[in-house]
Parts: sequence; structure tokens; C-alpha cells
Amino acid sequence: METRHSSKQPGWNSHKSRPMYFKQGVMSSDKRARLYTSADICEENILLSDEDSEDNIVFLTETDEGGSAKSTISPWKILIADDDSNVHDTTVLALSGVEIHGKPLEFLHAFSAREAQQVAENNPDTSLILLDVVMETVDAGLKLVNILRDDLSRKNLRIVLRTGQPGYAKENIMGSYAIDGYATKSKLTRSILISMLNEVLDSDVDSDTLPN
Repeated sequence: METRHSSKQPGWNSHKSRPMYFKQGVMSSDKRARLYTSADICEENILLSDEDSEDNIVFLTETDEGGSAKSTISPWKILIADDDSNVHDTTVLALSGVEIHGKPLEFLHAFSAREAQQVAENNPDTSLILLDVVMETVDAGLKLVNILRDDLSRKNLRIVLRTGQPGYAKENIMGSYAIDGYATKSKLTRSILISMLNEVLDSDVDSDTLPN
């Protein structure tokens, strides 16, 4: 079951509760996120007539342009694909409140390569997938990379492989698969993860235009 979580909301239970959706600090169970805009703010301006005396006061009402609805910032959608629920928890905790290039983060969750493929298909605006190598099989994540790139033509989707298996050489993996980053879980600290996201996520490309 697909699960979402926002970096603006620090507390969560990934696989034990029903999916919750977050938008501008408002939580809703509706799959269609509701947009909340500020109402137009009107203020009264008091102007003195040039021709009449100072006692002649005219009240004008005009819309404050600054109070018009502000455009919402689309978050980076990050899919965490890992069969270990603790990895989901620690990743969300590490990235709680973090913004990358001025944009917040929204998390999607999958606990197998097959589920990750389904979530990616259902969310074509996904910006990045943090992909575990070993899930159903020892190379499930690697096979998913080829599916995403070749079968689904997700050329612009950023893919960062994470593995707990020291046997995978970074140079071989980076040279053999179309991925954007590679990390060993035991060496992946919070600062390194944030630095990697800053490097991998291109601020010049909006997440809404990712799919080809």
C-alpha cells in the first residue's frame, strides 16, 4: 500500500497506519490534496479631497495585491524503496524539516521492488527514488533500475542506490547502471544524505516536468 509523508511533519508511522497526505501543513485522508489559498485582503484607504475642506473624507476600498493567493511550491517527491521499515523511519527522521533548493520534501514508501514500481507508475511526478539493492532478491533493486529506465522510460527520475552489502563496488555499479548516486547504508550519515540530495536534485528542473 502506497504511503506518503511530508518533511514538514516530523512524526509518522510508515507501514502501520493508513496513508496520510500533507499539503501546506494540513493533513487530509483525501487522495486528492486540497489546496488552501489565502483570501484577498481588503483595506480601507482614507484620502482627502483636494477641492473640498479637510472635513470632506472619502473612503476607498481596494484589493491589496499582496493578499492575493500565493502560488504553492511543489515538493520534491521522494520514494523510499526498502524492505526494512527501520530504514524508512530513520530516513524520514533525518530529513524532517529539510528543504532542498527551497522546496520541501514529500515521501512515498514501498517495501519491495514490485511495490516501488507500482508507486513510481502511479506517481509520475516522483523526483527521486532512494532504492535498496537487496529486497525480494539480492539484485531486485538493480533490476528495477533497468525497468524504470528502459521499460517505463523514466529517464529523468533520479535514482540513488543504497545497499547494506559491502560486496557491491561503487565503480562497477555506477558504470553498469543508469543511476545518479550510490551509498553504503553503514556510511550514510544525515549530512551526507542531505548533501547527496542537494547534488542529485536539480533545482532548475521542476518536479512536475520530470516524466517524458
